Amino acid sequence: MKKIVDYIKKGNGVGTLWIFIFSTIIAIHSAFFVNKYLPQAIPAIQQFADEILPIKIENGKLVVPENTIKIYTREYAGQPFSIVLDTTKDMIDQADYKSGIYVTRSYIYSINDREVRRQNLIQNVDLPKKDYTQGMHNFVRWLVCGIVLIAPFFNFICFFISVCFYAFCSSFACILNRAQLNFKTKMRLNTVLFIGVYLLSMLIGSLGIKLSLMSFFLLMIALQIVTIKKVEA
Repeated sequence: MKKIVDYIKKGNGVGTLWIFIFSTIIAIHSAFFVNKYLPQAIPAIQQFADEILPIKIENGKLVVPENTIKIYTREYAGQPFSIVLDTTKDMIDQADYKSGIYVTRSYIYSINDREVRRQNLIQNVDLPKKDYTQGMHNFVRWLVCGIVLIAPFFNFICFFISVCFYAFCSSFACILNRAQLNFKTKMRLNTVLFIGVYLLSMLIGSLGIKLSLMSFFLLMIALQIVTIKKVEA
């Protein structure tokens, strides 16, 4: 704890190195989970493809299959959710349908308890019925590589902006504690606090408890008030 306080009080810079290291760790963590769990969904996706394909769209009209109704039903968040391919009609009566995705000859509908969205079909698509398993595994590999290479920089930008925001907010904690900290010290302080609270949110998230943005914000402010006095001492 003393080393952390000494870093905040006497360290160099504004914590960008630690933010980037943390951003990289989070990116690798995300890539690990994508590589571990996404391939497990591939058999279900292939099963869905076997049931729903082939599909062919020409000039914004679904031409294959013709005069067909295919229904694929699963549970989502404990509620039944359907994907329906209905080429017997161009439009549907939205009031008669429950939550799900509905594809007609001309439109795709997304229906839930709050709203109904309707979009035109894309102009030209040809998806034959075949085994897409290898292609999906290749996609996962490329996705993992993309996460490892790109996500650290994206995370860094988001985390750095967040730390700057909390450094600005820490002025309130400084007033309460009658403390005076320069900008670099505030940045180092909030870098440490942000990393700690983020890790805490991941930990409780693994237990099925979601830490809301407001809870995250309030926890950061509370920790600022508590820790600034120690940093100032």
